[in-house]
This record gives sequence, structure tokens and C-alpha cells, in this order.
Amino acid sequence: MKHFRNYLVEQQKKSEGDASLEPAGPDENFVFIKKWVRTKHAILFRLSNQTIQIVFYDQSEILLTPDERYITYVDKQCNRRTWNFDDTLVGNNPEFAKRLRYTREIMSQLLTGNRK
Repeated sequence: MKHFRNYLVEQQKKSEGDASLEPAGPDENFVFIKKWVRTKHAILFRLSNQTIQIVFYDQSEILLTPDERYITYVDKQCNRRTWNFDDTLVGNNPEFAKRLRYTREIMSQLLTGNRK
């Protein structure tokens, strides 16, 4: 956890100057990492609020909400888009489709216990 905290502090300083990351008090709804897995192409995080976040090494991301209603994709240029699972997700975005397939494969492997 110290490793992740230090990484987040460094990233925050880079983006906001000299801001510091203060720990949340006991009364706040603090979201934290419960489990994480590093794969060949990404790091998967399961957060305490049941959100799944997949951070690819090219800095794109996929976020899956715990109620399985929404999926958010952040591309390499930090453009964020959120879809309802009822919507046509992929559309004309082959990069998103590729990452979504990879996410499905990794999640399936984790659920069945078959890691490559």
C-alpha cells in the first residue's frame, strides 16, 4: 500500500504542483484498492466500492461499475467517455474494442483461476 500511496503522491504533485495527499478521516467514504493483478498489458484493480479499473500501460483505462450498468473508457489522450451497458459500446472505436476484449479475457481468467 505504501508503494501505491507514494506513486499517487508523485502523480498528484506532477499534475497539481506541490499538493499533498492527505489520508481520509474515518468519517469519509474512502475508496481503496482491495486487490490488484499485473498482466502483460495492464494492471487490474478491484476497489473497495466494487469498481473494477483496468489501467493499460499506454495510459488508457477501462472502469466497470459494480452494478454493471456503466463502462467508462479513457483513451491515450485522456478523453473520457461513459456508456450504459445497453448502448452499442464499441461503435467505430477499434482501440476501445481491443481493450474491452482484453478486459473480458482477463476477468474470465481470474474468475476461473486460469492465469497464463
